[in-house]
Amino acid sequence: MSRDNNSSEMSEARNSTDETKKLSEDALGLGPRQVGPIMIGVVDMIVGDGGVEVPGFVATKNEILQLVRYWAKKIIDLDFWFFLYGCSGSSEWRTGAFANRRLDRISTLIGEEEVTKACKEAEQAFAKGVDQRAWKIFTEGTQEERERFQQEAQEKLARDSEGRK
Repeated sequence: MSRDNNSSEMSEARNSTDETKKLSEDALGLGPRQVGPIMIGVVDMIVGDGGVEVPGFVATKNEILQLVRYWAKKIIDLDFWFFLYGCSGSSEWRTGAFANRRLDRISTLIGEEEVTKACKEAEQAFAKGVDQRAWKIFTEGTQEERERFQQEAQEKLARDSEGRK
């Protein structure tokens, strides 16, 4: 059995005692991993209490489009963070995978066109809240421009951390 299957079974097992607390199908394989006393990848909104379905609640189309914007923003934020700092972790991987699964599921329900439009709206809103030079390089920069910007960001981080000592 693969590791992902083991994790999804762990996640499902936590919630199987109470059928009203069922994790989304999109959470399969995204459960935490434990090695000895260390557990990584615990993302409550995916495999914890925050990730359980709410039986009987039916979302409106407007609410579903809000979810599209929410998950699209999560993906953009993760990608932009990685661009800026060149690092990521297991929680970020799980969040990105879950967000993509949610967007894919919603696309099959309401259509790709509406999902694409809402994703573009999320991107425009996100762009307004970040450094415009960074955003321009992130979205339109050449590989050389991106690498130069990332080097500047790393140097700034190093200076900032030296200043705190």
